Amino acid sequence: MALYEETLTSRILQVVLLVPIISMLAGLYATYQAGEGFEIMLATTVGVAILLLDVMAIRIEIDERELRIRGILGLIVRKTVPIENMASFRVGEGWTSCYGTIHFNLPAKGCVTIHQRKGWTVSFTTNNPEEVARVLATLGVPREP
Repeated sequence: MALYEETLTSRILQVVLLVPIISMLAGLYATYQAGEGFEIMLATTVGVAILLLDVMAIRIEIDERELRIRGILGLIVRKTVPIENMASFRVGEGWTSCYGTIHFNLPAKGCVTIHQRKGWTVSFTTNNPEEVARVLATLGVPREP
């Protein structure tokens, strides 16, 4: 059972990312009409569309065992941090105030940086940074000032 769940999206990013998807579909249709290179164009279009769909949103889940960050599809954007591997965390105001070696970023009200005992620092944006902080503190992860 999740102690915290949030799906973070950006309408502006979704609209911006629709432009290349529509352009690729138009190019795919033109390639089909020309009869040359359709298979390569199809594979490229599908691959890029999957990538773009995966980065359109971030899903954050925290339970008693781990923090999971996933994209819409969870194929490319995905990171899991076990609670016992968290050395500390820091909360930042605004979506541009956190920096981690691995960073998941969409416009939001705040951000959280997780310092791991082993591994790279992970940061992500959230619209509820204090709620994330409360859950992490409840799980025994120390908060940095």
